[in-house]
Amino acid sequence: MSLQVRAAEKKTGFFEITVAGRLDTTTYTQLEGQIKVLVPSAAGIVLDMTQLEYISSMGLRVIFKAVKDMKAKGGVFLMSNMQPQIKKVFEIANALEKDSVFLSVEEADRYFQAMQEKVKREQGL
Repeated sequence: MSLQVRAAEKKTGFFEITVAGRLDTTTYTQLEGQIKVLVPSAAGIVLDMTQLEYISSMGLRVIFKAVKDMKAKGGVFLMSNMQPQIKKVFEIANALEKDSVFLSVEEADRYFQAMQEKVKREQGL
């Protein structure tokens, strides 16, 4: 599945990025590119994840970098409307130590995918 990324300026300097589909190793550059364009002029960015079905470690990397870049310039980066399986991945990632826990990106992605599928089953999704 692909990733659709749409951005709109809601107020001067405040942008909303909407993502739909899968944010993974083959699609992360779409979101990364949009964020790179917006960060220099943005005071705030909201990432609407209502239609995001899956996120991999590369997707997490893009989002964590955006948070860091916005903080560095005194702006804010917020996320909204996370699906339960996406929220679970963020909870796991935030609970992990900053050192490398997985042997490879592929291993991390397999783990994140399994956790997301488990949450979706539990939620009846």
